[in-house]
Amino acid sequence: MHSFYFHDRRAYRGRTPELRSLWSVWIEGMGTRSIPGSRLGPIPVLITAILFTIITRSVSGNQFSGNSQCRVDDCWTRYNNALQGMGELYIHDLDQRLSCIALRTYLMCIRHVKNMTDSCVGDIRFHSVQKVVESRMKHNNCSMQGEIYTGSDTNLGPGYERPQVPRARICSYKPQKALKTVHRHCGLFGDPHLRTFGDEFQTCKVRGAWPLIDNEHLTVQVTNDPVGRAGSATATSKLTVVIKRNDDCGSDRFLTYQAQTDYLPSTFDNGRDYFGQDKSVQLTVIETGKHVEIYIRYIATTLLVRQVGHYFTFAIKMPEEIINKSREIPYALQLCVKGCPKSERIDYKEFLSQKNSRLKNIIHQKQLAMTREDAVAHCRQSQVVDFYFDSCVFDLMTTGDKNFTLAANKALQDVLRLYPEASKGHKNRTDLSTYDSYSGVDSLRTSWLASPLAFCVLCTLILTNWRTL
Repeated sequence: MHSFYFHDRRAYRGRTPELRSLWSVWIEGMGTRSIPGSRLGPIPVLITAILFTIITRSVSGNQFSGNSQCRVDDCWTRYNNALQGMGELYIHDLDQRLSCIALRTYLMCIRHVKNMTDSCVGDIRFHSVQKVVESRMKHNNCSMQGEIYTGSDTNLGPGYERPQVPRARICSYKPQKALKTVHRHCGLFGDPHLRTFGDEFQTCKVRGAWPLIDNEHLTVQVTNDPVGRAGSATATSKLTVVIKRNDDCGSDRFLTYQAQTDYLPSTFDNGRDYFGQDKSVQLTVIETGKHVEIYIRYIATTLLVRQVGHYFTFAIKMPEEIINKSREIPYALQLCVKGCPKSERIDYKEFLSQKNSRLKNIIHQKQLAMTREDAVAHCRQSQVVDFYFDSCVFDLMTTGDKNFTLAANKALQDVLRLYPEASKGHKNRTDLSTYDSYSGVDSLRTSWLASPLAFCVLCTLILTNWRTL
């Protein structure tokens, strides 16, 4: 399976306003202008900018190097080959026996990788993948012992024939402009944190009712209520799914599914849990009151809704063609497609970069519910990484509700299952050191550079690293 998260290509935009002004001052004036309010003059500004470049390269080169020896990525390829080799593209279309063969093939590969090298022992991504595969095998009642897929039909037992697609499966999705269906993922969880179809990571306020998706097939809307001590913190207390009319494969009227706090229904509003040919629309209860899934075959779309604590998490897998077509709808506000409006976004990186001294002042004013150190310790125990780790820390600091730790963990599991391609940019980060350099430059400029000895050390660093700048 591929590794999990995308690199944040918005690194420059993620810097604090102070850093942006520092950077622009250096570029515009080439060191001839000083930062407004600074008493150090132009030379320290230039030096600080160069030092920041050196530090940033050092951090990015070491902190995010990843672990290339744990070859769990190869197992996702083997699993996908098994699905396609047995004649089906989606796990929803497989009978139980073939589903178990594909999952067992996946798990055997994971165990083989683990036995071949010690580098997987400390790789959180590896353990997350293994946990999800074992969970899916348990859910499908798959035995650990049995057939696996090796690339031929002979290993599937005597009398095996490739499965024939039933006539009713005429309602299966077929892309119009591509040979193979390409899926994208969107997820919403926590305070709330959004991963868009375009793989942007955002933390938003979005209080009240907001549409996540609104296209010709489907509408998903969430309602977010205030939560915690910080005034801008909200979480999803209500979620509505509307599947639009489809006479051929779905229903001749709109289907509505509506969940609200402490009520996660096991059916659509009309009391049924499936519609259409060969159950083209199907609602499945995975865990009563906690986890339901809706599968829409004719648009190859899967929706996951969970209640964690008093709030909901949401995840969806949808074909890219359908998503791109919905972008053409004028004035349509879809958070999954376009992200949250800029006025509704919270700079979570800036928040997480605050120094301990400033955080203590904020805590003294009762605006925060947990210290950064305590939040980091809790989130490390929950086996979350990267954006999901950051989101976990953010939520604990602003609300103190440890259910948000579980919400981040479940959101990560849903990505693992629905959108394995996201693993290509995954890193194993479980700390906030990448943000410390954002808030640390100001103190370097005002105190560290004031020392003549420090200035000489800095010059040595510059000369040593000059060729790499």
